[in-house]
Amino acid sequence: MQPHPQEHEAAPPSGWGARLRQAANIVAALMFAAVFLIFNYKIITRYLEHDEAVWTDEVSVILFIWIIFWANAFLIRDREQITFDLCYRPMPDTTKRWMALARLLLVGGIFVWALPGTLDYLMFLWRERTPVLSLRLDLVYSCFGIFMIAVVIRQAVSAVKLLGPRWRRHI
Repeated sequence: MQPHPQEHEAAPPSGWGARLRQAANIVAALMFAAVFLIFNYKIITRYLEHDEAVWTDEVSVILFIWIIFWANAFLIRDREQITFDLCYRPMPDTTKRWMALARLLLVGGIFVWALPGTLDYLMFLWRERTPVLSLRLDLVYSCFGIFMIAVVIRQAVSAVKLLGPRWRRHI
């Protein structure tokens, strides 16, 4: 017989959400591995072959951009973000709930407001290309659009959870 998790403890993730999160984790790990391999390739070509692999800088920068926005869109939870919570922590749970809802609505609202202009600009970038590999910039920076959409969805889902009957688990 397995012990029941305490009410304040989060249950381990399961189901399709856990599989999607694991897939996102694998994608991030593969991008980090690619950066590592490209970095080592650049060192080998520069110091052992006395040649310059210029494309490696461009690909590394693109991968770092994707890693940052990918991880923040799909892997980093709100509780893992760095926060200034001196005013939040000492409050009673009901006040925390309303403060969290206000934050979710504010952040989500700002992202919803900025989303059309951001997506429009990202679509405009198809005209521009990277200097070395001539990759389309709309594809390079599409990770930012994905990130913004993920933030809006995450804020909305979190707000719904805080309005539900088990809201104490989510403050």
